[in-house]
Amino acid sequence: MRFIKYASLEVVLGAVFYQFFLYHTYFQTFPSPVEGLLLAFSVWLIYLLDRQVDNVLQPSLDHRHQFHQENRLLLRGLIFMIVCGIALLLPFLPTTILVAGFGMILAVLVYGFAYHKGWLRLEKEVFTAILYGLGVGLVVWVREPRALLWVLTLVALAYQNLCYFSLIEQPNPFFASRLRKTEWVLLGLLSGNYASSQDLFTILPFLVTFGLTFILSRLTLSEEKRMWGDLAFWSPLIYLLHGIFST
Repeated sequence: MRFIKYASLEVVLGAVFYQFFLYHTYFQTFPSPVEGLLLAFSVWLIYLLDRQVDNVLQPSLDHRHQFHQENRLLLRGLIFMIVCGIALLLPFLPTTILVAGFGMILAVLVYGFAYHKGWLRLEKEVFTAILYGLGVGLVVWVREPRALLWVLTLVALAYQNLCYFSLIEQPNPFFASRLRKTEWVLLGLLSGNYASSQDLFTILPFLVTFGLTFILSRLTLSEEKRMWGDLAFWSPLIYLLHGIFST
């Protein structure tokens, strides 16, 4: 359980669940196993690398970073295996997905360089949310550009979640204000999604993720609640399980 929590595996599963939900909503089927595995490996790789970079550039004393520091050799070996897994899977992707994927990699590298230079320090959460949402929905919006409204909603949900995490780490008016503004943006996006789909059930996962983060942000802030914030992104299971048991 400690490994799952500190290695961000709950985040990886949440990303895959949202990918499956978005894909099934538009195409009434699921992405290929290769696409699902590549997303899982890519999200996991980014989170593991982020912790390793943090421990080099700005060591932290929180339990998550301590875990990565104490197990750095094991985790670096895991990172190497994930990179190998990604390299083996890439040849099986359609060309359009490959091109979009390499575009995402370029965006991550540019963002990493800009962050290292100190140009985007105040907006780290914004760019992280954008990259997360575009990455999770990549196999959907590449095939169906209209899905960008749903991907934008996922971006806003990720930003709401990151603002909440920032308040856990260090309460400050900046993220408190951003959190409230993002909640109003999300209400607008959710209304737009419902208007376009006319189906409350298809926006239910978004509503649950929004609602759970909203409730958690109104409770006493503590590191122990962080995992519940991550688990809020497991809400597509409601949609996916309903589809399985209703057939």
